[in-house]
Amino acid sequence: MKVTDDLFQLIKSLEQSEKRYFKIFASMHVKDAESNNYFKLFDAIDRQEIYDESEIKKIFAKEKFVSQIHVAKNYLYNNILKSLRLYHSDKNKVNELMDILRDVQILYDKSLYKQCRKLLEKAKKIAYTYEKHAQILAVIDWEKTLARTNSYSNTDESELISYYQEHNLATEKLNNLNEYWNLATKAFLFRKKQGDIRDKDELKKFNEIFNNDLLKSDKYATSFLSKTFYYNLKGLYYLTNKDFNNLLVFCEKIVALLEQNPILLKEDNYISSLYNLLLVQIELKKFNEALKTITKIRSIKTGSSTLQARIFVTSYDTEINLYMKSGDFRKGENLVYEIDEGLKKLKHKINKESKILFDYNIAYIYFGLKKYEEALKRINEIINDKDLNIREDIQCFARIMNLLVHFELGNYELIDYIMKSTKRYLSSKNKFNKFESITLTQIRKLINDKTTDKKYVYIEWKKELDKISENILEINAFEYFDLISWIDSKLTGKDFIEILKKKNS
Repeated sequence: MKVTDDLFQLIKSLEQSEKRYFKIFASMHVKDAESNNYFKLFDAIDRQEIYDESEIKKIFAKEKFVSQIHVAKNYLYNNILKSLRLYHSDKNKVNELMDILRDVQILYDKSLYKQCRKLLEKAKKIAYTYEKHAQILAVIDWEKTLARTNSYSNTDESELISYYQEHNLATEKLNNLNEYWNLATKAFLFRKKQGDIRDKDELKKFNEIFNNDLLKSDKYATSFLSKTFYYNLKGLYYLTNKDFNNLLVFCEKIVALLEQNPILLKEDNYISSLYNLLLVQIELKKFNEALKTITKIRSIKTGSSTLQARIFVTSYDTEINLYMKSGDFRKGENLVYEIDEGLKKLKHKINKESKILFDYNIAYIYFGLKKYEEALKRINEIINDKDLNIREDIQCFARIMNLLVHFELGNYELIDYIMKSTKRYLSSKNKFNKFESITLTQIRKLINDKTTDKKYVYIEWKKELDKISENILEINAFEYFDLISWIDSKLTGKDFIEILKKKNS
């Protein structure tokens, strides 16, 4: 039987308050003789950093349940879920709504129809307030059932017509939402797979997704959630096409929509929207506005470690990006310790994509500060991860930076080997575009040129890059690494950071 770590992942996802509640729940719902073992199993798994079932079996070698460990794990898993259902049942209105509908079934089975009606009135009010269209349909179905059960004796014609009309309206809104969801899924999956699009055919395929009437105006989005999909989709379109001024407009619109609807606002969506706003503010060099948005994110109070991780990633990722853009690399370096500590503390809540982005940005900071050995450590974290199958764009640029670091260190003999492996990697990922081709060619010229003055190579390199710097399919390369500013530093003898600061002031 295949060993799974579902129980481990579930336990690791729990907040401290949820863990405490589970133990209270288990002590009341599990037999005394069994509960102690389940508590011990829970704690043993919780202590592990990586799930190791053989170690668990060693710990409980003398216990009877270990002979059927999969049964014990399944039992514990289901009891944790039961405790979570109870724990969260009174923490939000949607859970309350689901509980009410379950209560309606119980009362209906007991023929307490008047009590059913009272609960359905309450359920409908919650469902409309929170735009839960599927639950609105469930409430209407119950209302129809009660009318039918009473042979329509207590229901007038206008009420029956209203059921029909409400059902149609809720269905239309669900269908509208589903259409936006489908568009969003297509677009986001395309971007997730490709990362930053730098191929004409890929860009054309992506833009074809947006040739849809639903994306012509937000008036076609008939609910709050449909509007969030609309604004996010428009933002993604402008992001991919490098139209940052229009991107800013839609980032501001989605944040305003969320802030104007506090009842429907979900903290994780709000954090994501602020994060997107931050990225475009930084891109447009609106650094003061960006710092205010970072403060807004960090002011969000939550007891959830999952959301704490989201706040950590969004605020620190954008702040270090801000210092990279503005050339304040010393301030960026000052964040490194806090970032590393946060990654350790929240490692079970932070995905690999966020981790490699931090590694790349920190490597860039160290490169700018001429701390090349430190930069190399971060780059190797990305390049040497054999299980990494996301963010091909980051993986590609990490390899480009790797060559530049070794060039700065004077490791010319090693560069020849690295260049071959870099070419193989880029070709295998179809990422061997003009930026990469020009960069590899010029680095080879630099290491093969035996003269002291290599100025002519840098001049030629810059001319080649200038030719492609306005190409939408190549321009993002300069966002990951401002190679032109680095070349200028070689031509002028000025620090790379000094040139970045002047360029972005």
